[in-house]
This record gives sequence, C-alpha cells and structure tokens, in this order.
Amino acid sequence: MKILWWSLAAALILAGLITVWLPIPTGVPLLALGMIIIVGTNRSAARMLRSRRRKTPPLNVAITWVEDRSPLRFARILKRTRPRKK
Repeated sequence: MKILWWSLAAALILAGLITVWLPIPTGVPLLALGMIIIVGTNRSAARMLRSRRRKTPPLNVAITWVEDRSPLRFARILKRTRPRKK
C-alpha cells in the first residue's frame, strides 16, 4: 500500500513540476498535495519538514496559512509538522 501512495505522490509532484509554468494555476496545488501525501506516510519526512519549519519562519508562516485553508484531513497531517514549543 505504501508503494501505491508513494507512486501517487511522485505522479502528483511530477505533474505539478510540469504544469507550474502554465497560466492555469495547477502546479502549486499538485506539488502541495504530493508533499502532503509524502509527509502523511513517512515519519522521517514529517520530522524533516518540522525541522525546516523551525529554521525557516517564512516557510512556517506559509504552511500555517495552508493549514488554515485546507480540508480537515490535509490540515491534520500538516499540523503534525508544526514546530514544537520549547
């Protein structure tokens, strides 16, 4: 089952990279959806994203913005990558 999810994520990321320069804004949502699938299925990817969010405040703000506007399933996955309070 994990291979299926990773294949889907790879296909979404590839399609996002191909369509990111088109006038119709489909590339960025496809890239984000592929990232959400990878983070949702891989703990080390979630840890890496949490670390990156901690070190890069503008990225954290952008992902928090996406969390607030995403459907509950996707928002729950992204909220797990929030930097922990010290």
